[in-house]
This record gives sequence, C-alpha cells and structure tokens, in this order.
Amino acid sequence: MKKVFIAVAMLMGIAVTVNAQTQAKQTMGKMAMGKMEMKDGVMMSNNKMMLCHDMSCTPLTKTYACKDGSKIAIDGTITKANGTKSKLKNGYEVDRTGMVMMIPHGEAGHVCTKDCPKYMKM
Repeated sequence: MKKVFIAVAMLMGIAVTVNAQTQAKQTMGKMAMGKMEMKDGVMMSNNKMMLCHDMSCTPLTKTYACKDGSKIAIDGTITKANGTKSKLKNGYEVDRTGMVMMIPHGEAGHVCTKDCPKYMKM
C-alpha cells in the first residue's frame, strides 16, 4: 500500500512540475520584447502616438474616436465626452472603450517611470 501511495504522489508531483513549466513558457512568450499585446486602441510611445489594431501598430494620422465619446488627437490630447481635456503621457495607452492605462511592464512601448509599480531607482 505504501508503494502505491508513493507512486501516486510522485506522479502528481511530476504532473504539477510539467504544467508549471508550460505556463511559464507561455507567459514569457507573451511578454517578448518588441511584441505588442494591446488589442485595439492608441498609445504614446517615444513621444509619438501609435494606432494599434490587430496586434500591429502604425503612426496615428487622424483623430481617434472611442466608444465612450472620447477623442484622441495626433498630439496625444484626450478630449472626454464631457469636454475635459488631458494629455496622454509616454508609456500610456487608451483602449477602444476610452480607458486610459499604463502599458504593462515589459511590453513594447512601456516607459518605466515612478508611476510603474516595478520602477527601481538606479
């Protein structure tokens, strides 16, 4: 009985180890440098507005309209539906719904500033 229990425990340990390694490889593949994971929207990268669509980015050439009524100009000025204006910072993105967020750490376009949770002073 002890041998059966030990064999089952070993098999479960091997299965967990193999699964953990597979998930780690998939995560690292998504965060490969230079690969854009953003769905659809615009982002400010290197002080240039970029239009992201179908996992590729091109320079923004005209005003981008979001579903919530927000509009993003070529210079990065965001005009909300209620008329308030703000400027998109380097390393931030706006998705199709109008939500402004920081580009995730490690992805193309990310700028590591004090706003970044993984920011470390040199």
